[in-house]
Amino acid sequence: MGRRNLRLQRREEILDACEDMVFAQGLAAATPAAVARKIGLDRTTVHHYFRSQAELMAGLANRVVDAYLADLRALAAGQQQQLSVNQALDLLLSTSFSVPRYDRLCDEFAAYAHHDAEIGRQQLRLCQHLEAACVELLSRALPHIKPARVRQTAYAVYALIEGAYGLHSVGFAANRLTACKTAALTLVDHLQADPSAHRLQAKHKEAAV
Repeated sequence: MGRRNLRLQRREEILDACEDMVFAQGLAAATPAAVARKIGLDRTTVHHYFRSQAELMAGLANRVVDAYLADLRALAAGQQQQLSVNQALDLLLSTSFSVPRYDRLCDEFAAYAHHDAEIGRQQLRLCQHLEAACVELLSRALPHIKPARVRQTAYAVYALIEGAYGLHSVGFAANRLTACKTAALTLVDHLQADPSAHRLQAKHKEAAV
């Protein structure tokens, strides 16, 4: 048991060093040899855990995505069951939903995903869960709208948010996110203006009486 724990601890130590290097210098700098030097190990020790840079990057991508999703689940669990549209959008556009460190690492992975199928899969897994979080939050805010319609709008809202944070990461001012929220509210207003939404809302009110 002690040996297994030591192995896991060493693996995490290598990934910690790799993550710090990717964050500070970019993914290309985080070679197994450079990571080994950073933590005072020889290259063969790192090779024992990760046989190539591709394996090292895949291990890091998997860990970053798992951590991001764990934070996201905790964030969603901490919200009240019934949210207003404004509350849901404020949360989706907050730094709680978009964590700068994760965003920086994921930007690096996105560039590398074209060359590595495993990192591409991890990137897709993260995006799918972020979209699901949008669906969940908007569903709480719009319980009277048909789920299929909410999912369509949530995808559009998620695409807006991803685009906005992409621009923010390259230097656009944070206050430009207000324009993103305005566009998202327009999409939600259009969804709520649908006659079928009014009929479903009436049914919800009747059921509550």
